Amino acid sequence: MKYNIPVIGKLLVCAAVMFSFTACNDDAIDDTALIEFGISANTFTVSANAGHVDLQLLSNRNCRLDFIEDTPWAEISIRDVNGDAKFYIDYDDNPSFPRIAKVIVSAQGTALADTIVLRQRGMMTPEVKIASGSLVLDGSRPGYGQEGMETNLDFDTDVIPEVVYTGGEGSGWIESVTRDADGNLSLKYAANQSDNPRSATLNLTFDNGWGEMQATTLFLTQKNRNDELGRNVSFEDIIGMARMSADVTIDDYYIITGYVVSNRESRNAGDNIQSTPTSIDYTICDRTVYLESEDGRYGFNVLTATADDNVFDRYDRVQLLLKGAVLHGENDPDRYELSGITTSMIVGRTAGTAADIPVKEKYISELTDDDMYTYVTLKDCEFPVRQGSLTPIHDGYTLADNAHRMTKYPRLMRDIQGSSIYLYTNTTCPYRRDGRRLPYGSGKISGVVVFEYFKAYVYGDGYDTDTHGRIGTYQLRHQSYDDIQFDAEQSFSNLLTEYRYIKDKAKETDGLTYWYPTYGKNGRFTHTSTRYAGCYGCTTWNYLGWTGTTKGIAPFRNHVGDDGSGLGIILEDGTDYNANKKIFNTDGKGQGTNTNGNAWCNMYWWEEAANEGEEDTPNSWLVEFSTAGISTDRLSMQISVQGGRALELVGPIFWKAEWSTERNLADASKWQKIGEYQVPDFPIWNNYHEWQLPAFKQIDFPLPLEMLGHEHVYVRLTPVSKAASTSYGWNAGEITNPYSGAGSAMDYFAIRYNK
Repeated sequence: MKYNIPVIGKLLVCAAVMFSFTACNDDAIDDTALIEFGISANTFTVSANAGHVDLQLLSNRNCRLDFIEDTPWAEISIRDVNGDAKFYIDYDDNPSFPRIAKVIVSAQGTALADTIVLRQRGMMTPEVKIASGSLVLDGSRPGYGQEGMETNLDFDTDVIPEVVYTGGEGSGWIESVTRDADGNLSLKYAANQSDNPRSATLNLTFDNGWGEMQATTLFLTQKNRNDELGRNVSFEDIIGMARMSADVTIDDYYIITGYVVSNRESRNAGDNIQSTPTSIDYTICDRTVYLESEDGRYGFNVLTATADDNVFDRYDRVQLLLKGAVLHGENDPDRYELSGITTSMIVGRTAGTAADIPVKEKYISELTDDDMYTYVTLKDCEFPVRQGSLTPIHDGYTLADNAHRMTKYPRLMRDIQGSSIYLYTNTTCPYRRDGRRLPYGSGKISGVVVFEYFKAYVYGDGYDTDTHGRIGTYQLRHQSYDDIQFDAEQSFSNLLTEYRYIKDKAKETDGLTYWYPTYGKNGRFTHTSTRYAGCYGCTTWNYLGWTGTTKGIAPFRNHVGDDGSGLGIILEDGTDYNANKKIFNTDGKGQGTNTNGNAWCNMYWWEEAANEGEEDTPNSWLVEFSTAGISTDRLSMQISVQGGRALELVGPIFWKAEWSTERNLADASKWQKIGEYQVPDFPIWNNYHEWQLPAFKQIDFPLPLEMLGHEHVYVRLTPVSKAASTSYGWNAGEITNPYSGAGSAMDYFAIRYNK
């Protein structure tokens, strides 16, 4: 027998007499009357000001409403109800701490009951503050340790002291925890009979007023019986102990002092390692601390034993007892990691501010190995690829879709001297794609200097597998969005020509289709294929706004649809390109598409030889422009490229960039080399590999000044071979006839010069 029963909020329905919060017996349902019983809502959180909450009861029984405990500050409008009814709970102002009231609603003559919970905030917040996060105690004799404390609670009745012994010999040596007459925290402790220091953690636990327990923590370290804690040493002393590419366990009681320059909240400290093609260790960013020496000269990458051991806040001045820590060093560049750090090793910790951190301002070219894991401000920098978020990636391959195939993205930066560096952003970083457009212009950018591989950008140098992922000697990791201090009204560079999206095009008399700049009117570009004289528009992932499907991991979850963020492209007239042909983020994965696409893609990269035995002729992206009248000491080119879109043997890997003042595509002697580069394949979902990239790769090329002063300059981007990858191997085969498929794409091209 089936019943249609209306439900309001939480409705509890079962057979009378034998009700329980387990399954009901089907036979009993046929033989007994059904009970309707439900409340429109069960839990409320209200302000400290007086008010009331409205509720509705749905029942076919007499019901009783009662406070579980005496609650003089709240009143129920009715106590006895016969059947369905509306009611409310009035509550008074709360000038004190948060408080809670619970009302039990019971259906008389049955076992049915439900509870309404009313949580009211207070004009006061319970708190326990300790002047310092750590306290060092003498060891040679018993005594009392004191630490400044502020609390608005009754310490004796409302605060529960709990001591956890974390290191060294013995327990129970903290004999009592009290508050003295001056309001200080006072600890009575026994002498330490050991030759070794020992440690403990004191947790002061209290109720937040709603039955939820909070704790303030004090780290305790007691010196040994000779009142020796350890020897203060410098960062340089510890570095001197390292053996490159080997682990060294520190057995002595060494203490180092430094500043925390990482920000745990950014989740952008530490390289979340891809342990398998489809799994990532996200705990690394929660365990990583960048610790800089007090003089700012050296830094350590500190890896705590667990995420709970990372209790450090940005700018803390910290003293660490390193006995038991593991030191690891690597060279080229020289860098050092301390791992296994626990809270028991904290012997000093005081809060600081940004003003405490040594100021280090440099140009990119001035960075040295000594800067590793220190906080550096790079001068006169810019983001030359003017579109997309900090992570312009296909978020269907990240935790935004509960997929774990990409850990970070390197965004290109360059400075006024013509040097370039990549800015790393983890996929765990909460502000990496929050709708803010990256600033145009130039200025300062700060962050921690690191060295980390990124194999999707460079897989070997073409042949040497030992260099997989090396994208420069140094990279930078921002620790907050405010680290980026670019001024859109100021810029050290001018654009000679720029292509950011598919704009105007025309088929010319030579049979080729040309596209025209999206900034200025200098030149045009084309694809040189005579077999297929055009391109098709490709999807990019430059959408600025939040991403995340229903499967995503917070905060990247349930962000499907276009919120108006656009692609970060501001036109010359000051309007947002978002107004044109927009279909963005329809699947929550950050795709930016329109009727034409926002990238150029072509799949024909060789023309078949006319005669047997002759070599096929490669095709190119060909850009032409003028440099007449330009005078500068820096000229550069930026491109953003991608190949092999989820297919095998379709995207050339190895490319070269060349320039000429003559449009003679057949005579190689007319072309001068700019540089070589790799174009990564887009992933094949079921066979994801580390050389594949669900994004476009951003590259900077310094250009020779000999290119200046010409009415016509030509740049061509050409594959140097048919080498391509399969789903099982990088550079594992060659593109075959008819040289078609997913091809290779470009979503940005620009020529810049310093003012």
